[in-house]
Amino acid sequence: MEQLIFEIKIIVTDTAEVKGAGGTAGMVLFKGEVNSRLFVGKVLPGAVDTQIKYCGKSKTLSARYMLEGTDAQGCKCRIFIENNGTEQNGLIVTAPRLITDSPLLKRLETADLKGTVFNRDGELIVRIVEMVP
Repeated sequence: MEQLIFEIKIIVTDTAEVKGAGGTAGMVLFKGEVNSRLFVGKVLPGAVDTQIKYCGKSKTLSARYMLEGTDAQGCKCRIFIENNGTEQNGLIVTAPRLITDSPLLKRLETADLKGTVFNRDGELIVRIVEMVP
């Protein structure tokens, strides 16, 4: 069973790409916002998603970014997210890891989390859920 942690609305601010004989690598800079029951805030500057597609292999991504805002108890906090994943049948599936200074959200640092990246109504969304028994 999945329990929604939050969805991050992503806004791409810049991209860079290089194509070589062995594949393609790209870096996507972004900003964004979160408005969920557990956390409300924004993506801080410096967020980057590195995407690599080696010839004959699936595309991989590795995003690192920090959120700043308030948790459900109204405490100001930050959440660092490292989100690594692969493209599977057109859908990007990730295994996010979090570090936070929020006492309320600290349990997420060791939780079994799963992420997906997809388009919804023309917006890029990162959805993070907790896998619960």
